[in-house]
Amino acid sequence: MSTAFRGWLSASAPLLAALLWAGHAGADAPGDKALKAMEEAMNRAKTQYYEYEVVNKEPGKDEKKMGLKVYIKGEKRLTEFTAPADMKGTKVLILSPTQMYVYLPAFGKIRRIASHVTDQGFMGLAFSQDDLATQAYAAFYDAQLAADAGAEQTLVATAKAGQTVPNGKIEFKIVKDKNLPSEIKYFNTAGKHVKTETRTTYDCQGNVCSPQELKMVDHTKGGHWTKMVRKAWKVNEEMSDDLFSKRSLEK
Repeated sequence: MSTAFRGWLSASAPLLAALLWAGHAGADAPGDKALKAMEEAMNRAKTQYYEYEVVNKEPGKDEKKMGLKVYIKGEKRLTEFTAPADMKGTKVLILSPTQMYVYLPAFGKIRRIASHVTDQGFMGLAFSQDDLATQAYAAFYDAQLAADAGAEQTLVATAKAGQTVPNGKIEFKIVKDKNLPSEIKYFNTAGKHVKTETRTTYDCQGNVCSPQELKMVDHTKGGHWTKMVRKAWKVNEEMSDDLFSKRSLEK
């Protein structure tokens, strides 16, 4: 082998390895299958109603307690603050990823939420609108099965080419008997680990399961965290489409 060829091979090795890995990463059938199974488990209910006690802790500030009611029907979501007094009656309506509205009772007005701010903190919480609303991943991410041992498996989901998503990569730790995540690590498009969410103490109504506690830590804001503790949960009860309308926000 010539010296020139050996030099070319050495210099090109990283590129060749990257090309081979790229081809492999997009063809992990077990990973994609597991991601779709998780998504299916997350979306079994026709409707869901939640009541949460929320604790929000920003660095250098005292803990703040809030109350939330959440109504979900398909991809539509209505969130209403029940506490504290200065936020009571504030409502957020999500009709689609590009149609979001907020009602502020102090102003008596409905305002549209710009889609470019949905990845930012929701009403001062560590959770963003995207974090709370996203229930679909398979259409936007390719997944690789990174680990599968015992009761859990780990998926690494990377954004598909051409998709505009807030997270370039998401790592899921999945409880296998329920196909639902116990931990989610979010990475921005530059590959930086920005948030970690934990979902604990799952229970079920029929084949629909939900965590009793969710906690999000924002690593970009000095460890700002928000914990949501479920106080009530109803599944597949009748919900009128009128509830998920701009008109209903002012009621």
